[in-house]
Amino acid sequence: MSSYQSNQIKLINTSLIDPHPDNPRKNIGDVTDLAASIKTNGLLTPLSVVPNGERYRVIAGHRRLAACKQAGIGAVPCFVLNLGPLQQLEAMVTENCQREQLTVLEEADAIQGMLDLGATTASVAHRLGRSGDYVRDRVKAASIKTEVRAVRDDFGQISIGQLVAIARYDGQPDRQKELAQAAGTSNFDYILRNIERDENDRQWVESVAALLVESDSGINLIPDPEKPYSDPEWRYAGCMFPSTGTPEEAIEKIRELNPAAVSIHMEQVYLWTRRVNTDAEKEARRAAEQAERDARRHALEEYAAASADKRMAWLHANLHGVKRDKLVETTARLGLLQIIDPDPQGYTQALSTWNDGACGGEQFTTISGIEPERALAELRYHLDEPDWAVWAVQILAARIEWFIDPEDWTTVNDIGRRIPGYYQILQDLGYTPADDETSHLDQLIAAITEADSDENEEDEENNQ
Repeated sequence: MSSYQSNQIKLINTSLIDPHPDNPRKNIGDVTDLAASIKTNGLLTPLSVVPNGERYRVIAGHRRLAACKQAGIGAVPCFVLNLGPLQQLEAMVTENCQREQLTVLEEADAIQGMLDLGATTASVAHRLGRSGDYVRDRVKAASIKTEVRAVRDDFGQISIGQLVAIARYDGQPDRQKELAQAAGTSNFDYILRNIERDENDRQWVESVAALLVESDSGINLIPDPEKPYSDPEWRYAGCMFPSTGTPEEAIEKIRELNPAAVSIHMEQVYLWTRRVNTDAEKEARRAAEQAERDARRHALEEYAAASADKRMAWLHANLHGVKRDKLVETTARLGLLQIIDPDPQGYTQALSTWNDGACGGEQFTTISGIEPERALAELRYHLDEPDWAVWAVQILAARIEWFIDPEDWTTVNDIGRRIPGYYQILQDLGYTPADDETSHLDQLIAAITEADSDENEEDEENNQ
């Protein structure tokens, strides 16, 4: 405000002064206490206003104006400024930011308003004393449409990082609404990763499709058959997912497999061979069963990756806030969960070897946030310090995360049996499983219970 300040003060009746329609701060709050103070002591700081015909608009002092009117004050001292529309908005944004009165979204909308009036990103950053990235992030947040903002009453309280993530999916309101509803909860990162994975899958398929249509690809690209499991010419031979590798690696894999043709089916690449004279119904059933197995495998892989991301993100964000005695207990429980493995060699290698069997280096990096090349040195230091328990939990959790494969969620084996216990430990620390995690856990526990029941019955029969 200082560069716009006037040295001349004029007494103006409050009935002639209006709130500015472009004031970034949409809610001035309760002014009862301020009104009482002004009634007792008078208005100590003049308002700043601009002429508006025969009336005036407030630039700085919206709360003071409302309090003066509530207190029944007649004329109030005002700085009368001569500012253009952009200067008025700049002054209001600067004044509010200095007082930290704006929400992130109010500031974002105001910055967008300044740009709409002809300001540049650099000039806005300079005026606010902020970086260019600070301004650009808020411009992204300002792009979020009204229909998305309406999904929750406190949308304006969402953090700038989460607002930028929501804005990234402009043109996809359903995804933006899903993220907005999860903002501020432990599910936000989990949902965001799923959306990012879906988006990456879509881009992967588009890239593969673009490579397939190139004239020198040497691969026969056909329209997706209307009846893929009973087509008279083509027989389903498998499909490829983004887990195959990069688009270029997928093309090389297709060349190695040398199918008669390929097609793009939804977000998968289907491989086809020419149908020979066999029983069509039998072939169709076999192909349908294989496609169903492929789809289940892909869904399980995606779930396993997403749930692992969620667990490790939670550990990264929350472990340092857990009390020491709980960490000590958790260390013991995680250790016990691992040392009862029937193959103890997987758990007794010296930490100094720093391989996957000893710790699970990639998972440890994700949980701790430490680069792999620094991890061992950091551990040797911290395990001798009072905060050793945090690092011990990170090591043990990383080792469990490394051992969990997608198949362990549906197979009753040594690792699968540990998953429910691992989740119980995480929940005792404060972790909240998502709905699909709970569903998979219930199915796994039911399978383990059934297997144990069958085994007990068999033991009873053998003992008779």
